[in-house]
Amino acid sequence: MRDYNHDVIIIGAGPAGIAVATGLNRAGISDILVLEREADIGGIPRHTPHPSFGLLVFKRPISGPAYIKKLLKRCPNVRFQTKTTVTALFEGGMLEIATPKGLQTLRARHIVLATGARETPRHPRLVSGLRPQGVMTTGALQQFLFAEYLKPCTRAVVVGTELVSFSALWALRHAGIKPLAMVESGPRIKACRPATIFARLLGVPIHYNSRVVDILGSDTLSAVVIEGADGQRQSLACDGLIFSGAFTGDNTLARASHLAMNAETGIPLIDQNWHSADSAISVVGNATHPADMGDQCYIEGLAAGRAIAAKLNQPEAATKTVVIRQGAGIKMTTPNLLRVGPDGLIFGLNLHVTQAYKGKITVKCGDEVLYQKAHSCLPTRRISLKNIRLNAGNSTPLEVILG
Repeated sequence: MRDYNHDVIIIGAGPAGIAVATGLNRAGISDILVLEREADIGGIPRHTPHPSFGLLVFKRPISGPAYIKKLLKRCPNVRFQTKTTVTALFEGGMLEIATPKGLQTLRARHIVLATGARETPRHPRLVSGLRPQGVMTTGALQQFLFAEYLKPCTRAVVVGTELVSFSALWALRHAGIKPLAMVESGPRIKACRPATIFARLLGVPIHYNSRVVDILGSDTLSAVVIEGADGQRQSLACDGLIFSGAFTGDNTLARASHLAMNAETGIPLIDQNWHSADSAISVVGNATHPADMGDQCYIEGLAAGRAIAAKLNQPEAATKTVVIRQGAGIKMTTPNLLRVGPDGLIFGLNLHVTQAYKGKITVKCGDEVLYQKAHSCLPTRRISLKNIRLNAGNSTPLEVILG
């Protein structure tokens, strides 16, 4: 008699979680349970109606809801359980869940965290002022507009210039809300430069080298105060303020557990096969690299599902652990550690930078250069380093540096 409830339990039913389930199912693992705290499956795409999904997976742009429907058709035999929050994670494949019927403890041979990412709201950005109605993130805006069919404001300012920020512009315009301005702390937008054309076509000015320093209004937002690099301030009358982007991995559950975390980034330590420091737990998707496109997370999740199936079907070989350290200007790397077997390892490495950079990226093991090529990098774009070779005897930490 087996002493577990399921072969694999996946936490999170966004593109990454759906993909892991699909990859596992295709590899012959059938006893899979996907837990989702929301009432509906799909994560962020489920209430994002503009056609910004599917280019990599389906080779054409489609809306978020249509994208999720097409993904779910690829895993018809997987069980999804919604309105279920995982409250605790333990060693030995154990977890505690809260459902409408009460608390329950489950055990699996393997657990996957696909908890995604969230935007940074107003308070962590240290913006002063009261808490009037009308201040929200892009995710909250899309919930209002496309899930609850409510119009939360009439004139809005968008903070940030990531891809999701321009998604907020589209959502505002689609709902008949006037976007007044975008506010960017740096000298250029964080998305690709052509996105400025979209803002220009909508008649939305972008305030560079600027930040929101005050929020005016008590019950309802009445205006925001913007300060430029020269110290000059201006007030914009509005009843909506959208804080967009600045994504962080939703790793609350991991941080409260026994999992080893990267102290610098707050992201769980994972190897090249998405396995964490606990060999019975994997972490995938935007929980480890906030925030990549849904297509990228889906493709990664398929590979992670295959890797987990291989682990369940055969015993692991003995490995050495090699830590990956990131230099100045690098926000995060995925993986952030390696497990190296007796035959060495050929691996790929994804990274994100903190600001626009054009030049060499170098991977070193002690004095040995394992990789060095020129790249053009933006903060919101994944940079992929491929075919890096590490010999079996190496246990020296790797360093990833700009230059």
